[in-house]
Amino acid sequence: MTPASGRSSTNDGRNRRRLSTGHEIALPLELAFAMGGVVVPARRGRLESLLPDPLSSLAIAPGVGCVALVAIQYHRVGGTESSLEPYDEFAVIVPAVRGGRTSRPFAQLIDGEAGGYVHRLPVTTNASVALGREIWGYPKERAEITVTDGPRGVRAVVGDRDSSEDAIRLEVSRPRTGAPLRGVTLSSFTTRDGELIRAPMRLGGEVSVGPPIGTRLEVAPDLASELGLWRRPLVRLTGSRVRARLFGGERVER
Repeated sequence: MTPASGRSSTNDGRNRRRLSTGHEIALPLELAFAMGGVVVPARRGRLESLLPDPLSSLAIAPGVGCVALVAIQYHRVGGTESSLEPYDEFAVIVPAVRGGRTSRPFAQLIDGEAGGYVHRLPVTTNASVALGREIWGYPKERAEITVTDGPRGVRAVVGDRDSSEDAIRLEVSRPRTGAPLRGVTLSSFTTRDGELIRAPMRLGGEVSVGPPIGTRLEVAPDLASELGLWRRPLVRLTGSRVRARLFGGERVER
């Protein structure tokens, strides 16, 4: 990872960072976006092999974990002080638990810290690659991604549109109603320079969560095999006006 080339403080107490691309951002990072995603069952043993210690795949049934596949269309990245342009992103996240002492389905949550391990994170701009890698260590890479937020839902294509073997295609229909996000904080995990990093994200806006009615998912065979993905999603989630504050990463003791 290339470290951020500069750091200072803004008047409101937030840290300002200059990326290697010359772009400036302030932490916590203010975000506004549309998103659509699905949660898909997967072979837990396969997921366990991908996670760093001390994370463990969240068990939803004996031998079964899950993976979240989420398409994101950013409307705003940072406040008025940010020089980053909006971009599209496709997140492959493994729901995981840190410090749980059992592998019984959902019982891990009783004594463990829940979060999501960022396994892949393709994006559409070089600046967003630098942002994710230099600040948090996210495994961002430049890719061809199209995310469309339409009246009926969210559609995304990752990779070559003309190749059924390399592309990921996701369609998530939008229900008529959603639930407001109040006081919801999620943590993402990643690794940076061999260390486990946790980044809290505080969410606002509105998101709909429900059964996978009206969803379509096609995953490249190599990714499906790597994650041990099942064919059918369990849950869909969408939101057109989601807000978030992403805080700087902190090292987690293993």
